[in-house]
Amino acid sequence: MNREELKKFREYYRKHGKINKPGLDFRGEPIKEQTDWVWFDRETIENALKDADPDGKIGGLKMYFGQYDKETIRMIPEDREKKEAYIGRISLVLKPCNMTGEGLEEVKSCDENGDDDDDDDGLSWNGGRICPPNC
Repeated sequence: MNREELKKFREYYRKHGKINKPGLDFRGEPIKEQTDWVWFDRETIENALKDADPDGKIGGLKMYFGQYDKETIRMIPEDREKKEAYIGRISLVLKPCNMTGEGLEEVKSCDENGDDDDDDDGLSWNGGRICPPNC
């Protein structure tokens, strides 16, 4: 997930979930039962953590809340069952961070030359399975 996708994903949550306004499902009707849990497989979590402090002393994950809408639903893998049922539901995005003396510092990706990559593509992970609908 790149920076722009993360922004859109979080924006819908700020307009609905964060203020306890029901999200709208794929038919435009209010969600009656919001997300209970989000599951990420081990590989996804390990990939997210590998960019944080390798010694594990200061590295970890910041987890952003977001909410799917008709635009951001495309972030879910194409082969996911019940994909439409994710619309209007809250989920999480994993972002590698390090705890520094100044607070949490998000890890930035680097290009082939070791320079910071301003696009930050690929340094946020989304697409965990949520319940409902995958309970």
